[in-house]
Amino acid sequence: MMRPGHLVLAAALLGAVPAAAQDAALPEPMQGLWVSGECAAPEAMLFATHRGWAMLPTGGTQRLWRITRTGTVGDGFTLAVGDDEEHTRLLLRATPTGLETREPPEKLADADLPGDAPARSFRRCPALPTPLALLHGEGLSFLGALDGIEAACAHGEAAACIDAVWAWADVSGDGTLTAAEVSRLARGVAYATMLSQGTEMEELAAALGAGALGGVAVGWALIASFDYDGSASLSKAEVMQDRFPPPGLAGAVAAAPSLPPPGVSLSGQLGALKVLFEELAPLLGLPGH
Repeated sequence: MMRPGHLVLAAALLGAVPAAAQDAALPEPMQGLWVSGECAAPEAMLFATHRGWAMLPTGGTQRLWRITRTGTVGDGFTLAVGDDEEHTRLLLRATPTGLETREPPEKLADADLPGDAPARSFRRCPALPTPLALLHGEGLSFLGALDGIEAACAHGEAAACIDAVWAWADVSGDGTLTAAEVSRLARGVAYATMLSQGTEMEELAAALGAGALGGVAVGWALIASFDYDGSASLSKAEVMQDRFPPPGLAGAVAAAPSLPPPGVSLSGQLGALKVLFEELAPLLGLPGH
């Protein structure tokens, strides 16, 4: 069963990364949403941020990588290295019509890049087909916020971390979270967690579709746990209530829920999110992993 407070802190955990990764970033012109194929019928989408990328084919495995390092290699390519055990590499290069990517084989050394791996062309599109927008729009919004969450969470300060999560979740901008806003956060965490592990498009669609009503249940459950003033919404003060030591008792209780130290790998942190995801799965109607 989901323990109170885990939902907000889970998003913070997802954002916390090793300090060394803070300098690993893709150039700004390469960031954003790219489409391979026709805008009306994409073959695949690539979503790139400062410190991560998601490859989203219209058939096959949907996958998210957070970047551990970047560099420049031959023929003007930018190299991005993922956080997975295989250290997946992606090469990106701006072209007159958009973006070219290549995925080099594992055994090819960085010094020998780009090699002869097949090239894929991506371009910008003014809009996406409605089914793809409905499937990915909310989740990509959350992925886009992760860079800011990373920066806020990098030093292990819980209050700053929650502020960053709150900024994305608070759609209305009134400083509190309704059940609908907490539900959206739950779906964003679920989307990122599924992509970080790798998931088929059909599985993602089924999970998020089934989880829509379950996310509302999570929202109301979290509000019921923290809504001390009976407003049917959450404030940051309510969420953080009793999570800092009362005056005079600083040495007697933990100062705040602990975040992973800077040296902990992102893969390990996503392991903690996997546990959370499994706890949320029954409520969201999502498949276990």
